Amino acid sequence: MIKAVNWNKATAIIDFYIESPVRNASMHVKFFKKDYSNKYQPFLIDVYFNICDVISRRKSIIYGNIIWKTMKRFTNVNHSCPIEGHVYSRDIYLDETYIPILPLGSYQLFMNYSETVHKQIEHLGTIAINFMAMEEFKAKKKKV
Repeated sequence: MIKAVNWNKATAIIDFYIESPVRNASMHVKFFKKDYSNKYQPFLIDVYFNICDVISRRKSIIYGNIIWKTMKRFTNVNHSCPIEGHVYSRDIYLDETYIPILPLGSYQLFMNYSETVHKQIEHLGTIAINFMAMEEFKAKKKKV
């Protein structure tokens, strides 16, 4: 569920249940920008990393660290792998301090989750976040 807070910010509520323990989860993060033909084209980021390594701080991957810093403030996942049971995020939003200054336009952040079990990749889920880089909306003051 998406909830608008004001003209410049919206928050999301995410709930899901993991039936079997996730022990070796990976994330493929892609970043897209909408071009003049109204299609999303790859833009800047296309990275693949192990989520469990980032959470347990075994490896330092800048994009993984940014996503984990953003997620851990809003979710009940507060430990390393294995992850199982009810997982939720409350009032999550993209923190603009972690996002570089982008050219004005429409963007999509695409995160594909998978797990490697016995050298086979199992798809866990996908999250696509669409947002716009635009000038900040400021309300006009009423004349008295």
